[in-house]
Amino acid sequence: MNTLEITLLILAVCAVYSFIAGFVTRNYSQVDRLWSVLPPVYVLIWAFDFGKYPLFWLTAVLVIMWGVRLTWNFTRRGGYAFSWKKGFYEEDYRWPILREKIPNRFLFELFNLFFITGFQLGLVFLFTYPVYLTGLAAAEGSSIQGVHIVLAAVHLALLVLETIADNQQFAFHARKKDTSDPDYKRLSLGFNTFGLWRFSRHPNYVCEMAQWVVVMLFAYSVLGSFNIFFFAAPVLIILFIGSTIMAEIITDSKYSRFKDWKKATPPWIPFIDWPLRANNRKAFFESLKN
Repeated sequence: MNTLEITLLILAVCAVYSFIAGFVTRNYSQVDRLWSVLPPVYVLIWAFDFGKYPLFWLTAVLVIMWGVRLTWNFTRRGGYAFSWKKGFYEEDYRWPILREKIPNRFLFELFNLFFITGFQLGLVFLFTYPVYLTGLAAAEGSSIQGVHIVLAAVHLALLVLETIADNQQFAFHARKKDTSDPDYKRLSLGFNTFGLWRFSRHPNYVCEMAQWVVVMLFAYSVLGSFNIFFFAAPVLIILFIGSTIMAEIITDSKYSRFKDWKKATPPWIPFIDWPLRANNRKAFFESLKN
């Protein structure tokens, strides 16, 4: 069994576990707990084939750093909270709401099988697979070029920005119930308008998606041609957009001022339509001074 087959076997085992665990416990965040762990595991296994090639490690190390950082962030938010009675009991807040929308248990378990488990775990493997393709090219003689250094630097910058955004979000949730905080009026909005979140409604997601686009571009620059597996990065973007739309619908229902914030701030790329939002932004922040 070669390293690619080993990683596909791990994918299959994780899919079976995730579906059964979700079915038995009715906690459907099993894939969430694997999302940041599997890509580093995959590239470390592939390193048994390609570990002697610096070109492979240039992209593999970035994926490992991505995984360690995201796992740490998920852990501090309680994603791996565990008790012997309940097991891993934290669940993404969107799944219970979706269960209400799909009350038929059979239909929801089909959704669990094909989307929550199958689609998402398959996508995790596919957006990591360009690292394997890079390893194959390295084994055939490809070496580090200037464009690879530039792409690695871009990936690292995005990783740093995502870390900053997640830290700001974590700090915001820690502060927002403190009525003695001098920024309490702004904190009491219920959603983050500080730091990077002042310029984008989802700066962490922007950086997350962009990092995997960079991994795809890295492999493309090595191969010199398009590979069918590169479609995983655009599909990931579509998944994030859909997830964000659902999250914002929920946020709309919880916080009355979020509709105003959506008019004032772009969802993804900062400044992209800044002139069109200038009056809305000014009115929004002026309202917080009154």
